[in-house]
Amino acid sequence: MHPPGDLPSLTDSEWTFGAYVLRESQRRLEREGKPVRLGSRSFDILLQLLRRAGEVVSKDELLASVWAGIVVEEASVRVHMSTLRKALAEADAADAASSAHEWIASVPLKGYSFTGRVARRSALPAPAPAPAALPAAEPFTPPPLRLTALVGREADAERLLQALQQRRLVTVVGLGGIGKTSLAIRVAGMAQCQAGHTSSATAFADLASLACGDHVLGTLARALGAPLDGSDIFRLLERRLRAQRVLLLVDNCEHVLDALVPLLARLLSALPGLQILATSREALRLEGEFVLRLAPLAVPPEPDLGLQQALQSPAVRLLVERAESAGAPAFGEAEAAALVQVARQLDGIPLAIELVAGRLGVQSLDDLVLRLDDHLRLYSRGNRSALPRHRTLAAALDWSIALLDPDELRLFRRLSVFRGSFDVEAALSMVADAPDTDLALDALMALAGKSLVGFDAANPVSPYRLLDTTRSYAGRLLAESDERESVLRRHALYMLDVMNAATAELPSLTVPQWHGRYAHRLDDVRYAIDQCLLRDELKTASDLKVASAPLWFHAAQIEEYRERLLQALQREEAQPRQDIETITWLRIALTNALWHTHGPVPEMQQACERAFASAHASRSPLLELQARWGMCIFQVTRGDYSAGLRNAHGLHDFAQASGEPAALNLAHRMMALTHHFCGDFQASHDHGAQALRVRLGKRRMRGNMFQVDANVASNTFLARTLWIQGAPDRARAASDEAIQDALASGQALSLCFALFGACPVALWSGDLPLAQQYVALMLRETTHRGLTFWNQWADCFALGLQALAQPGDAATPALQEAWQTWDEPRKEMLITFRPEFVDDAMVLRAWQGHGPWCAAEIWRAAGWRQQQRGALDEAESLYTRAHETARRQGAHLWAVRAALSLARLWQDTGRDGPARTVLEQALAPLEPGAVLEERHQAEALLAALHLR
Repeated sequence: MHPPGDLPSLTDSEWTFGAYVLRESQRRLEREGKPVRLGSRSFDILLQLLRRAGEVVSKDELLASVWAGIVVEEASVRVHMSTLRKALAEADAADAASSAHEWIASVPLKGYSFTGRVARRSALPAPAPAPAALPAAEPFTPPPLRLTALVGREADAERLLQALQQRRLVTVVGLGGIGKTSLAIRVAGMAQCQAGHTSSATAFADLASLACGDHVLGTLARALGAPLDGSDIFRLLERRLRAQRVLLLVDNCEHVLDALVPLLARLLSALPGLQILATSREALRLEGEFVLRLAPLAVPPEPDLGLQQALQSPAVRLLVERAESAGAPAFGEAEAAALVQVARQLDGIPLAIELVAGRLGVQSLDDLVLRLDDHLRLYSRGNRSALPRHRTLAAALDWSIALLDPDELRLFRRLSVFRGSFDVEAALSMVADAPDTDLALDALMALAGKSLVGFDAANPVSPYRLLDTTRSYAGRLLAESDERESVLRRHALYMLDVMNAATAELPSLTVPQWHGRYAHRLDDVRYAIDQCLLRDELKTASDLKVASAPLWFHAAQIEEYRERLLQALQREEAQPRQDIETITWLRIALTNALWHTHGPVPEMQQACERAFASAHASRSPLLELQARWGMCIFQVTRGDYSAGLRNAHGLHDFAQASGEPAALNLAHRMMALTHHFCGDFQASHDHGAQALRVRLGKRRMRGNMFQVDANVASNTFLARTLWIQGAPDRARAASDEAIQDALASGQALSLCFALFGACPVALWSGDLPLAQQYVALMLRETTHRGLTFWNQWADCFALGLQALAQPGDAATPALQEAWQTWDEPRKEMLITFRPEFVDDAMVLRAWQGHGPWCAAEIWRAAGWRQQQRGALDEAESLYTRAHETARRQGAHLWAVRAALSLARLWQDTGRDGPARTVLEQALAPLEPGAVLEERHQAEALLAALHLR
């Protein structure tokens, strides 16, 4: 494989215009040092305009760059452009000394242009956290296993392997059914074996199921183990594949070339260690491409040959091998001429040969030869101007179809609506109008026996699949019939039934079991939704989006799901007669999608408030429960803890009135969470314990299908609370249980939530190796899944780890710069790791009663700052306030920390008696036998004071 080159160092770019500074990697816009709030898409639009300042950027270019891999309407550009202009105008208006400036000009019929003067500068990124023993990376999608031998392609395989040794882009080109995929998979395996001990790897991306180019980027990212969501997939791919040698096999490219080719060109440019092996019906026409045109298998040059001579022909050899595999008797000399005739008539095209060979298990060779010519001639729909081999392949398919009875033919064309694999139930749902189920089942078995439907015995969940060629062919038959609309509607309703069943099975299946049963349905769900929208069946499309919510969340396709929810809401809210229940479910789903991907942005607040209003109007207890939960989560994540507590009380009252275990469990969890952040740690502990005692029986159901595992959530905040209360052993046990449950569930969101508790507990405990492991895991999960909100917390813990591991470097410019970009909740967390980060804004926030969970730590940090300045009286006052606040809250670990600071100050000023007293008071409530660094330091200081 091609040796990888050195990747250039990644740098951050800062763009300045007027009084504004846009920091690219931080995704932050400032005006005169003050942040300007922008949504994710508005930020991306502004960045694209700045990169091409003075040029006209078309709507299509903005759609391609800002919404890469996501289906959106052109109106999205206009809406976000309006939001961006409004944000800039409001920021300018806030400065009385500035004059109004139209930063973005609309160019009629062309696009938009940034009119301001733009400057760009680069700055090195913040240093990475301390190296961690990363867990195993998300695996690449491997090429599928081929259970049959590759016949007659030895020379082609050798030539292709040699090309891969010299080129970075190799394309196997040929007509459908020629064997491109089989050859590419075989040679990829040979290349992997040849690489031997080197660190090369192979990834497989199958584009066959894509109806258009909109999801090419997501498919490539999934194959390469990178997130399918997020704002900059290419950067994530660079980080994922840096210094790796990777062979990416991209299969079935021909129908998405316009979208695919630019992506491959960019990947090859950015990743010198990447090689691409593609299969397509036409060349990609990229610079440096090596094209291997795959010819049909060689056929006997003359009809009159003996069996051994005939078997020298790859076409005859393939025919015999596949026929015998299908149950045909052994062939002798008497059949040699007939075998040669069949191979020649099929022109050596592997797919045509395999289709015909499948018949020889149930039909004699003589009968097949007798009928073969007639069927090829009479039933061919091939274009007369097309190549003869194309006509031959079409003829082979036509002939196979002509042999079907009416039940088989009807089922075959209707199966074309499935984009992925399917099971018997799915197949039979397409012929639910058939009078006899047994006949329909027989038809499916017959299609599989005739190789028109593939069957994979190793896949017990969905063993059937149409090949790309046969699906296209069957789709054409369906389009030519008068039943396409009804079949598409039936497919959508079937997928709706499947997704409702999937939601109903959430309580009874583990996450891995559920994922194995339903994950393969995503392509069909996506296709069904798109087809419903094309036919203006908005109700079915919206119902399917709501019902399929667990699938999108489990597959971590949250960003795409968010965009689809926005589209659905726009259409539903525009209807004259609105379906309140459907709209409310869409808003609740949108709230959750925004939380995990963007955090507490204004769009999330709007979705929460609208969901709450419509839930109340719907008079549905389940919807109101979900809407109240969404409001509570939004307020807590943005740092408005008191408002979150008020909503948690409302949720608790509502749950108690309902008496439902799931509602009570949820209410106790939210009470535990909000009391924790409001500094009432005993109440938080009590509600967390009650949540664990409420036996759900069903830990996952429609009422909590967007949420993390119930026990994971309960143990996460119980662990944080127990540690602050001075019970570190029980805190670690709860944290370990949360992590183990989350890992066992296989659910990314549950794991992120568990790590949200486990990381600070490990850091507070001073267990830096464990913290390093947890931080690395959280960074990998959130980066891979595109979970931006949780990734921001992973960055916070990473910097906390760096600050603790390097005590003298807490105030490095990199750490200080990160501090300036963070919201209050992350600043509060970092202060509990290192008091040096405190600033006037945080102290003011504590004075105003905000952030009470860490108020004692903020007072202690403020006291440390005053002590460094020599203001000892002020330091003593602040330390005393920290100690009293912690004792009042039952935050015994915070109390020990404050007592240590106060005792050291008093020791320096000769007040040993008060110093001993405050230490003894702080140590008394700690859990007996608890191993804590703070306890060790306090006991050592106490012993020294007694000796004086």
